[in-house]
Amino acid sequence: MNFDQLKEQWNKEDSNVHIPDTIQQLKESKHPIEKIRKNMKKEFPMQIVAIILIAFFPLQFQFPSSQYIIYYVSYTMMVVISSYYLFGFYKFYKQTEFYTGNTKHSLWKIYHELRLNMERYQSFGFLLLPHFLVTIGLYIYNIMEKQGKSLTALNSSLQLGLIIAVLIGTLTIITSIVLWTKYIYGASAKQLENILNEIDE
Repeated sequence: MNFDQLKEQWNKEDSNVHIPDTIQQLKESKHPIEKIRKNMKKEFPMQIVAIILIAFFPLQFQFPSSQYIIYYVSYTMMVVISSYYLFGFYKFYKQTEFYTGNTKHSLWKIYHELRLNMERYQSFGFLLLPHFLVTIGLYIYNIMEKQGKSLTALNSSLQLGLIIAVLIGTLTIITSIVLWTKYIYGASAKQLENILNEIDE
């Protein structure tokens, strides 16, 4: 039953119950959903290409073959996590395809699914951090080895500096993921929320 039929039925059953004419607001909500779909359609292939390119980091950074096992164990874990996320991403994308925008219930459902996927999107980014830390660690180790140094040769101030640099880098990446999610999907989510709030009033 669509919104117009529901309104008509409720008005027949009880003349004191007034359902506001908000079908136009529901139709307007299709615009943010189309924007979400457009962003997802761009991001999906880019993410797959990025995951494939990451597989070639050992060659690009000239890691010795003895370190391949370390790198590719970490990479395999990243691919497994990515596959789970990308499957959820694709499922949500297909779900938005069937959204008609003619019922409040379907709008609420899409809104909650969008919020859930935004959280999943951020979690996915956070779960990739360990792999990138492994990659950076191997890269730094190889540079030091070429210079005839080792991590044990670092004095306490350099070790502290390295720890601080890793913490700052990690916080920067986390902040970037949160801001990027809000930039890509936040405005559309807010627009849907505003429409739903207007309907409730």
